[in-house]
Amino acid sequence: MSNFIKNSAIIWCVLLAGYNYTFAQAHQKGDGVVNIGVGVGGGLGTPVGLSYEYGFSDKLSGGIFLGYAGLKEDFGFASYKWTYILGGARASYHFNFNVERLDPYVGIILGYNYAKGSWDGSGSNWPTPSAGGVVYGGHAGARYYLSEKFALFGEVGYGLGALTAGIAFKL
Repeated sequence: MSNFIKNSAIIWCVLLAGYNYTFAQAHQKGDGVVNIGVGVGGGLGTPVGLSYEYGFSDKLSGGIFLGYAGLKEDFGFASYKWTYILGGARASYHFNFNVERLDPYVGIILGYNYAKGSWDGSGSNWPTPSAGGVVYGGHAGARYYLSEKFALFGEVGYGLGALTAGIAFKL
């Protein structure tokens, strides 16, 4: 990563963290939140995910999730590429621990996953498996708002990785 990108990221983080805005509750009815994150612990490279949730009440939100992970294994004479895509609906219950800027939550996901392996190289007898089906699971996480509209988030549970972290934006 170039020094320019590193320095720009540091400057933006300092500016956003320094922006002091007081608000009573991090999650409220009518909020629309977009999460953009990367995961670890999934086994297929670095997974990326995007989700949107709408606040139906001060405690309940629901929305959609889309994630992608891929991995290419190179054997010298050939390579194998793995692709994993997950999409679905998610719902979350938000807690209020009276900690300003903190939005802790737990939730469920119901969706569909698609996985495929493909061979690129000599020899045509190598399998190209694919699978897909309905999936369900749970998640637990929290967002910490650095300003009224910008937050950092972390989640554990079902997804493309066992742990996902990233940024969130209130719309």
